[in-house]
Amino acid sequence: MSRPARRGTADRCIARLGDHASAQDHLHHALDIHGFDRRRTRAIVLADLGTVRLRQDDVDGALTAWNDFLDCADGIRSVKVQDAVHDMRARLYRLRDIPGVEELDERASALE
Repeated sequence: MSRPARRGTADRCIARLGDHASAQDHLHHALDIHGFDRRRTRAIVLADLGTVRLRQDDVDGALTAWNDFLDCADGIRSVKVQDAVHDMRARLYRLRDIPGVEELDERASALE
């Protein structure tokens, strides 16, 4: 398993254990490591960051991370990106009454 794959797995494990602050720290570190040279990896990290922020009840932070995810994922064809879009849209459905969610979901639908 590659280093980025291990990091992504570790981040998700930490989040599932409920330590969202540590998961968020790891995700920010991953963004620093990957910069802009690995767009797919960066996109997945941003999608995960949105999920972690939502679990922390930071809806605005989640929407910001997911908007950044969609910006980064634009033009990338990947099963992992598709899965992240699908997961994000399922979470957005529950937030549909919040301003900005409908527009974000419309953007995401173009990638699915």
